[in-house]
Amino acid sequence: MTNSQHDEAQNVMDVITAETTAFWMKDYQAWADCWLQTPAIRMAGWWARGGIRITEGWESLSDQIRRLMKSNPIPQPQAAQVRREHVHIRTSEHMAWVTFEQYGADTNEPDMDMPGLSHETRILEKHDGHWKLVYGGWLLAGE
Repeated sequence: MTNSQHDEAQNVMDVITAETTAFWMKDYQAWADCWLQTPAIRMAGWWARGGIRITEGWESLSDQIRRLMKSNPIPQPQAAQVRREHVHIRTSEHMAWVTFEQYGADTNEPDMDMPGLSHETRILEKHDGHWKLVYGGWLLAGE
């Protein structure tokens, strides 16, 4: 990996980390700043408690996360300290594809909790020199 590729991979992971931290710290604006705010974005996931969840477009995702943060307003700094393993990053000039295994903490917030192992995918696009999330996928395997 060249220095430039390494720098791009680090920039991509910085966005992923910032989005996770903002989510668990209940900082809506910091979380929103990590996403490209267009109708083309998507989030898809599965966990035993909620089944399959597919969210299409910024307006839907934004509304959903705003409601979650409002009904669960207490920051969870320990949950923001996820462990990521088997991280694979592929970048091109304007797109990044990232897969990883993530291990999250149990926060006792049933609407937001993602404890244990989840298989994660992120796709980011570079706009005006900044990486932004356009897709988030997760399958929560649990403990």
